[in-house]
Amino acid sequence: MKTFFFSLLFTLMSASLLAQTPVALKLNLEKGSVYTIKSISKQTMQQGVAGQSMVVNVLSNRVTSFKLLGQEKGVLELEMRFDTIANKISSAMFSKETSSAKPGKDPVERLQNKMSLYPLITKFSTSGKFVGFSNLNEYKTNVTLFIDSLPDSKKDEAKKQADMLLKESALKSMFEPLFAHLPEKPVNTNDSWESSFVISANDMSFLVFSTYTLKAIEGGQAVLSGISEMESMPSTNSSVKYDQPIKGNATIEGRVDLATGLMVALTENNKGEGTMTVTNGGTEYKVDLKIESQTDTKWMK
Repeated sequence: MKTFFFSLLFTLMSASLLAQTPVALKLNLEKGSVYTIKSISKQTMQQGVAGQSMVVNVLSNRVTSFKLLGQEKGVLELEMRFDTIANKISSAMFSKETSSAKPGKDPVERLQNKMSLYPLITKFSTSGKFVGFSNLNEYKTNVTLFIDSLPDSKKDEAKKQADMLLKESALKSMFEPLFAHLPEKPVNTNDSWESSFVISANDMSFLVFSTYTLKAIEGGQAVLSGISEMESMPSTNSSVKYDQPIKGNATIEGRVDLATGLMVALTENNKGEGTMTVTNGGTEYKVDLKIESQTDTKWMK
């Protein structure tokens, strides 16, 4: 009988210790292997101007691949590529599609196509924190070479688009969210940690502040849930200002591969609203925005 109770006690203690063993969620990539992450975002934006309302639907498809070139003192050097950058915008008034898969004639399509042809050497810590770019100037030069061959009537527009898309902050915001789910230190089940980054698009930037919680460990994967808050930052464009900052919140559900630290699957549902004042030709317009979106991200093994 004593042997039984000792065995039971040992089993319970072992199970308790096992349950409390911290899990290190960090990037652990194999040198030379190529990893691919696909993100699809469906967004519905309701715009209200002078009592008139318009609904704009945006479908974005982005595929990013990367491989580890080397690692030193907890910092990974990654060769990252935009394999696909595609957007479809539609409303009752207009529709437009752009894709990096073809050169196209539109300055944005030409830029996206060139952006997909060249690698960006990017450094991240093993905990997923952005460190910097190693070849940013070279990348910009390669991507914008085509502008010299454009007709003079299209050069200014192409340069304007390049300035927006190739800013360090804009490029950083396209990569940083891929690893934003990783904590700085090992975590136990039910532990929470925080993460923040900035998303930049055109002349608009948003600060995203997220809180993640480790819910369980299942089949070599960490099950995460979380919430995010988003708020627009002051515009860099003098013709746009925010009377009411665009604020939003989101729920997050995801699974992280314990071996690599990559997000196997992530679903994020976001809602936001606010008011902008847009100046066009000396006339000001107040634009009320309501945004709902769902983003699904997965590691394409």
